[in-house]
Amino acid sequence: MTLSILGTFHPDFDSYLKLKLRPNDYQRERDRTMMDLKRPWLIGLALLALLPSTAVASQKAIQGRTGLAKVREGKDNVRMLEGVVQMTASGSTLRTSQNLRLQYPGPPLERGSQRITVAVREDYFRSREHGEPRVSEGEARGFTSFGVFVDGREIATSASDWSVNEKGDTATRWRTWSMAFRPGQIRRVHIQSRAPLGHDYNRTYAQFVSQDLGGWRGAPNYLELRFSAPGAEESRLAALSPRPNQVNPRAVQWVYRNARPHRDVYLQMPIGYGSVAYAR
Repeated sequence: MTLSILGTFHPDFDSYLKLKLRPNDYQRERDRTMMDLKRPWLIGLALLALLPSTAVASQKAIQGRTGLAKVREGKDNVRMLEGVVQMTASGSTLRTSQNLRLQYPGPPLERGSQRITVAVREDYFRSREHGEPRVSEGEARGFTSFGVFVDGREIATSASDWSVNEKGDTATRWRTWSMAFRPGQIRRVHIQSRAPLGHDYNRTYAQFVSQDLGGWRGAPNYLELRFSAPGAEESRLAALSPRPNQVNPRAVQWVYRNARPHRDVYLQMPIGYGSVAYAR
């Protein structure tokens, strides 16, 4: 699947307009959309097509939203030398992996062993734009699969209870595990999760809470976030934030060197992504 931010009028959306609108309305809507496509995009955010006025409204929701690993106990002791996050969309599913290289300093900085507790979030979000009831703990749904591997071996993790935020639109629980370090030891962690893509009216989207990063010893030496949607058909991202370091036909990439992300990742797919028209 080819990724781009701004391009030509997509034929799937053109067919959709012809199906939904009368001929006069179709031409007017198409012309209006083409004018929007020609406007400059700002800070990596491009709007490729406006929603048709006859579209049926539906709630914006996402389950299994996750973010960068953070230290909950034993903060500011272990350093993240390198972190690579890979988000891969396939059909209606998002697979997220985090590969981390962690180091506990040796003498003269540290001489004793250190145990830390690490956590990643697991969110369920449902919008309440039209006065819908609050999200409840019983309604919340998260990952469809999850696992953590340390130095190549899968380890046990625990899940906290769901907790609903003050706005009543998000339930969150935390997946946690413990790790022990000897002075000077480097350990490798692989975190993998799978969940459905979010949906917003007739589009799907992906989110990653990169601002969760915290509790490590300084900023990571190197942190890379990647998104890809492999396949044979062309797909154009309808919206993208923050501005990436690189966009190529196969992936979007954000890179941080000795720095922390200041914005979370948001990617919106084109209309029809994940349907038969975009099947591999």
